[in-house]
Amino acid sequence: MCNCYRACGADFEGTVSMVGGARGLTSEEVKEILSRIKEEHGTEAEYLEMKKNLPSNFPL
Repeated sequence: MCNCYRACGADFEGTVSMVGGARGLTSEEVKEILSRIKEEHGTEAEYLEMKKNLPSNFPL
């Protein structure tokens, strides 16, 4: 997400779409994966550090 966001500067939906297109996934599949990552790792330092590289309005 961070790399795609930096490359395009799109909003959340645009970045999710770009990630999905690059990975052969739908936007919904990407959101499910991001949600699972947040649920499993949302309090870990590495996750929080990466999250800082995204706009605060990105929900995942």
